[in-house]
Amino acid sequence: MSYHRIDDNNETLPRISSSFTLLKTGKDDFAKPRSSYAITPRRRHALISIAAGTVMCLFGYEQGVFGGIIVGHEFQDYFKHPSPSLTGFVTSVYDLGCFAGAILTLAVGEWLGRKRMLIIFTIIMTTGILIQTGAHTMQHLLWGRFVAGIGNGGNTATAPVWHVETSYDDAKGKAVVKEMVVNVLGFVVSNAITLAFSRLTTEAQWRFPLGIQVIFVVIILTLVPMLPESPRWLLARGRDAEAKKVLASLSEEDVEAEFNDIRESVRREQAVQASWSQIFRGGQATRRMLLGMLLQVCQQLTGINVLCYYLPLVLHKSVSLPELPSRLLSTFIATLYMLATAASLFFIERLGRRPLLMSMALCQALAFLGIAISTEIGHDHRGGALVPGVVATVFITFYFLAFGFGWVATPWLYPAEVNSLSMRTKGAALATACDWLFNYVVVQTTPIGIHYLHWGLYVVYAVLNASFVPVIYYLIVETAGKSLEQIDRWFAQNPGWLVHKAGQGAIREDRMGEEGGGKGKGKGDWEEGVGMVGAYEALDEGRYDGDMVGGEESEFVVAGYEDEDLE
Repeated sequence: MSYHRIDDNNETLPRISSSFTLLKTGKDDFAKPRSSYAITPRRRHALISIAAGTVMCLFGYEQGVFGGIIVGHEFQDYFKHPSPSLTGFVTSVYDLGCFAGAILTLAVGEWLGRKRMLIIFTIIMTTGILIQTGAHTMQHLLWGRFVAGIGNGGNTATAPVWHVETSYDDAKGKAVVKEMVVNVLGFVVSNAITLAFSRLTTEAQWRFPLGIQVIFVVIILTLVPMLPESPRWLLARGRDAEAKKVLASLSEEDVEAEFNDIRESVRREQAVQASWSQIFRGGQATRRMLLGMLLQVCQQLTGINVLCYYLPLVLHKSVSLPELPSRLLSTFIATLYMLATAASLFFIERLGRRPLLMSMALCQALAFLGIAISTEIGHDHRGGALVPGVVATVFITFYFLAFGFGWVATPWLYPAEVNSLSMRTKGAALATACDWLFNYVVVQTTPIGIHYLHWGLYVVYAVLNASFVPVIYYLIVETAGKSLEQIDRWFAQNPGWLVHKAGQGAIREDRMGEEGGGKGKGKGDWEEGVGMVGAYEALDEGRYDGDMVGGEESEFVVAGYEDEDLE
């Protein structure tokens, strides 16, 4: 997007309106001038970033807080020292809730809109937080975590979309990485909070770290009602006038051209939107959807949440460190993890997806192997376990650095890049659902694995990380430095699943005609700017003769293609 500054005297921020009015009417009162003070578009963008960032920060906080409280004596005594399997379930049931929230978003997200989704699911999450904080039995804690998970699953599926759809064009590319940095910041804060309250000998040792999440909720419910709805969503619902006002409030240049571009893009997307039956029909579009889901599954099976959710427990039980040093080291390692994630901003586009993922997967495999060997030596030599414990801690830190550099952001970015236009919304949602489902599997099995397998659990994850190197080499397509249209052309040129011999670099423009125009060696009549995008959607689904592309019937031929290229 490009924006111009509008007159601050005419641009005012409305007072905070009731969330329930928005839920009842569905009308976005943002554009109505109820001025109390002026605000510039850039400040409004900053507020949107704060609101969306708070959602992701709360997500990261929830990832770390439970691992910090389950090692506390007060928690263990209050809940009568739960078994490893029960500990795993009460921790992982949160991820089942997140999975349910992601599925609900898929069902009702487009109907409710970005703002109402965030308000409703934040209220749901608040309910879960309050149930957890006031829990008197393990059943209360289980239900509280499940309900909070539903809210978080809906929020984390909605906030990044809202953020991107209201961002400057040149800020969208790094938005996902920035959100992951804020997510890890929440993880750091959770470790610091549980450390600060770890010396208490009352129930506040574990109740306060759970209850303090309400601060995040207050920020979200204060900011979201006063900020604009996504202009893309408003256009998709036929509310063009509101969308134009929102664009004006976010812009520093004339919005007419940008408004027309977005409206055209929305119409094109609606024209080629795939049904659920098409997703499972096979072909290139299904292959691309599965690649996005595969990378999300791989991210969870790298073992990140073995350490994120249970870092103090791993340091205490596996590495044999005392409780307080375990908490101190957890906070230190979490801080380094956040810095590594922030550093990835500078080279995620330069190095490419494939080299970064493969090299960091190999580093993570070596890290888990080092953790396994050092923890086994430490268990065999209880009297002199200090040195093996230090070595294990070094390898754990090395793992977090490698994951922060290469794996924290790319699997979230990849589904939006790799999916065809018709599958993009559903493909990204299914990839997110896969992430939560396998997150649950990992978190559920970790305490059991630590208890029964000991160092063997880390060998399992070392083997999994090593196996991802050939998986990425043979299956994952490079998307860095390519536009979405170029990625469409790459898949049309390379229909086979194995990509290691296919060119990952420049697109063969001479075979495909000029981008978006249907000229050069490609011929045909592609209306309303659909161009090659609509053509490739049709190629993906086998519709390459007299089908509907962008709402107009057309026949087209792509020169230089043999029949087998289109199968």
